[in-house]
Amino acid sequence: MTSRTAWPAELPDPLEERFAAAVAGKSGLVVVPVAQRPFPIWLRAGTDDAEAASASFHPQLNGLKFFHEPRRILEIGAGAGYRSVALAHAYPGAEVLATEPNAAFQRVAMLNTVPYGNITVLNVAIGTDNARYDFFGREGDAGYPALMRHEAGQITATPLPHLLNHRRWGDVDTIVLTLDAASAGILDEPLPRRVRMLAVETGGTPLPPDTMAKLPMAEFLAMVSGDYVLFYRRALKKAPPEPPRSIPVFAPDGPTRNLTLENVSGDPPGFFLVGRNGFRLHPNQYGTPSARVTITQHNLDYAELQVSMRVVQDDSAPVRFKVEMRGESGTILASAIEVVKGGAARGVVMQLPEYQGPCSIVFTTQMAEPGASHEGAWAEFISATFV
Repeated sequence: MTSRTAWPAELPDPLEERFAAAVAGKSGLVVVPVAQRPFPIWLRAGTDDAEAASASFHPQLNGLKFFHEPRRILEIGAGAGYRSVALAHAYPGAEVLATEPNAAFQRVAMLNTVPYGNITVLNVAIGTDNARYDFFGREGDAGYPALMRHEAGQITATPLPHLLNHRRWGDVDTIVLTLDAASAGILDEPLPRRVRMLAVETGGTPLPPDTMAKLPMAEFLAMVSGDYVLFYRRALKKAPPEPPRSIPVFAPDGPTRNLTLENVSGDPPGFFLVGRNGFRLHPNQYGTPSARVTITQHNLDYAELQVSMRVVQDDSAPVRFKVEMRGESGTILASAIEVVKGGAARGVVMQLPEYQGPCSIVFTTQMAEPGASHEGAWAEFISATFV
């Protein structure tokens, strides 16, 4: 097996001495130019950032070795971003998604990674459930705050599948994991099927036998390499691309959801089912309260809301359609407005923020012009789908 690593074998200046000299006798943020790097590195004087940065910039000596060409690298526990920068520099064609729950680390990570267009840093904890965490006490010789599970914690862990689904990262091929209280459970769960390599930073010690027993060793080759335990998938079966996961908002034959009608006429019926996942919402006249349908659901974790609408009758006056997604407190998370003339159809794609919890989707219709008749305005939401 031949390594395809793009790491430089050595750098021309002694980074360890250079970083140590830059922070010696100082406190606060220090910026250090680095040879063969387009952007400088930020260090926090008075911490062990200098050692961490120099170790990250010598990854082969540190044990992080690749035998494939990574395209999507998920780094869980990015710290101050030094390893993220090294990965982005070594593999400029790869995307690096780095997560770090410690806000103090994350702020420095943003300084170090913002010049790199292929790095995204998220201030989140990645785990296996939605448990709450926070930093209590200290751990290790450096005395770092320790992430601990606590019902009063201010950090809600994001399950790994939810993160990958929201980022459309079903084809993540590389995971680099620095364990903490939230992410430790990831080793107990099945790995994403397209992962070719998992690198667990352990400081050079093997993983506990009970943890190793839970990993699918029939699929992976394991080895201790420097500060990491590396798992290489023995063979990766080619699978068809995963289609985007879509869920209809209005599904009469689906899970039970709360449905509220406001300002909807009863005679003739102003709301009724059209097709399998659509409905007609008869518009009220211009200047009167809009006809409104509100559907509530829980645990939203999607990237888009796709809505199709139409006005059936060719001779109808234009109808104003509006769709809003609201959070639990009523905050508008996304919205779209379309004016559709008679006989026409329109579609909108609403980009959704990262959000988990109760939400409501509000659909409204109203005539778009003063004095226009709404008698023959057959306004329909053909479909509304989360993707």
